[in-house]
Amino acid sequence: MPEPAPDVPVLDVLVIGAGQAGLATGFWLQRLAPGLSVMLAEAAPAVGQTWRDRWDSLVLFTPRAYSALPGLPFPDGPTGSPTRLEMADYLQAYAEHFALPVRLGMRVEQVRAAAGGFAVLTSQGPLTARHVVVANGPFHDPYVPAATVALGPGVRQLHSYDYHRPADAPGPRVAVVGGGNSAAQLALELLGSRQVTWVTPGPPWFVPDHILGITSYWWMKRLGILSADADGRVSRYVRRRGDAVFGRQLVGPIERGELAVRSSPVVGGTAGALLLEDGSDVPVDTVLWCTGFHSRYDWLDVPGALGSSGAPEHTRGASPVAGLHWMGLPWQRALDSSIVHGVDADARRCVERIARWQSPADQRGTA
Repeated sequence: MPEPAPDVPVLDVLVIGAGQAGLATGFWLQRLAPGLSVMLAEAAPAVGQTWRDRWDSLVLFTPRAYSALPGLPFPDGPTGSPTRLEMADYLQAYAEHFALPVRLGMRVEQVRAAAGGFAVLTSQGPLTARHVVVANGPFHDPYVPAATVALGPGVRQLHSYDYHRPADAPGPRVAVVGGGNSAAQLALELLGSRQVTWVTPGPPWFVPDHILGITSYWWMKRLGILSADADGRVSRYVRRRGDAVFGRQLVGPIERGELAVRSSPVVGGTAGALLLEDGSDVPVDTVLWCTGFHSRYDWLDVPGALGSSGAPEHTRGASPVAGLHWMGLPWQRALDSSIVHGVDADARRCVERIARWQSPADQRGTA
């Protein structure tokens, strides 16, 4: 790498993001590569801020024992799974406990390939790095279907990212659109005070919280489901089925007719109603879109880093680009790669690659 300007910091490793994936990477960098200069760039003003910004009643669907990062157990509490604020506090405490080199308020605006590494432009100035770990997750911009345009001005529409409490969903008729855990939690929260219709892309797939009195996560870990290879038979089956909803709290209201479920994708809208693929419609006053997020990597100016669709190119997190690594992607290695406790294995694998290579030229993008 050419000699940088005197005031430009030179790092061995820049980790982009100080969420669960970035913090786990920082932990393993301390232990497996203690001689390297490292920085964790976090755009938010505080570690855990993304959790604080979500809806008030959010509870993780993972039990406390499976919500911890390496080296620090999750604290006990009155509920089986942590709340969003407990998760935010834990991540902040984790960074402080291990004195991880987090730089808050640092937004990475551009990463370019340079001789021997990368030239990085941030909101706090330029820097250079031999290795870059992209650990800011795949959930960047809320995704809302094009059907929103046709619903008319009389319908209140918001994404789950912008929802905080029931007052944000006015009117008696609310459609919660999405098949995952966010949609299920919010449908349950609004039930009773609203006429709620849960619009799912297919029949909901409920997984019980406990089996024979033991958390389902214990069984899934014991049976190898959580750690099953992303390309293996078990994982292919799970991906075909779609998102599982953990907990059966909605089963009773559905069976009693208190919660209407329409298992058909949204294909459009008219003034005041969603149109579904099966030809039916759902009259609405508010639509709560629990439809996920777009990934955005327009700041990554590195040839070969992204495929033709704009998605990361990688083999279990290892980029074909020398010195570039990915962390926290869904199905990066296994089902649990995007679950808090699952990033441990991925982070250790990532740091082992970094520690193994004496220079970026040694990297071959292998897992």
